[in-house]
Amino acid sequence: MKVIASIFLSFFVILTSTMVHGAEKIVFDFEGSNDAWEVPDWAFYQSDHKARTSEASDDVASSGKGSLKVMCEFPGDVWTAAVVEVKKDIDLREYETISVDVYLPKKAPRDIIQARIILTVGDGWRFTEMREGIPLERGKWTTIKVQIDKGAEEGSHPDWKGRGEKRLYHDIDKVRKIAVRIEYNAAPPHRLGPRYYGPVYVDNVVIE
Repeated sequence: MKVIASIFLSFFVILTSTMVHGAEKIVFDFEGSNDAWEVPDWAFYQSDHKARTSEASDDVASSGKGSLKVMCEFPGDVWTAAVVEVKKDIDLREYETISVDVYLPKKAPRDIIQARIILTVGDGWRFTEMREGIPLERGKWTTIKVQIDKGAEEGSHPDWKGRGEKRLYHDIDKVRKIAVRIEYNAAPPHRLGPRYYGPVYVDNVVIE
């Protein structure tokens, strides 16, 4: 009987582990391809969005040999951003985190460029973003990681903000887009910097 009980317990543990960890990890690694990530059309018509091109590159990589190279034109005297995104319908109810690695070249301005993850969700394509941007360090890969809002607490979520009263978890089963926004966080007159016309690299987008 002890042997049977032990076998049953082992089977239960394996089954439970499979149920908990059953969601397949989603990875965009840009190995020789842009993995359908691009600068959205709407951004070219916004004066404060300055991503000009995006393409697969082997200049630098945080994982493998490739990354997504995003060419930016930040003037330095006003808040501007560069957005790249992928259109993909995903149900995130079984996932816990989203992360992305972002590389800022050494020639970029110090202490003024940051990045955050953005989701477009629901039938109304509602926009929700990380509440705080993460500063990028020159010459290094910075990992941006955020917990997915699962609705465990009432009120606002510490990691996410969006328009309207709905929280992310209300539409967590209907994610339409995943985006990374790189921000030149200039705020006149006291927080200014030199202009930066050059690349920022995105790699290893992981949902797990």
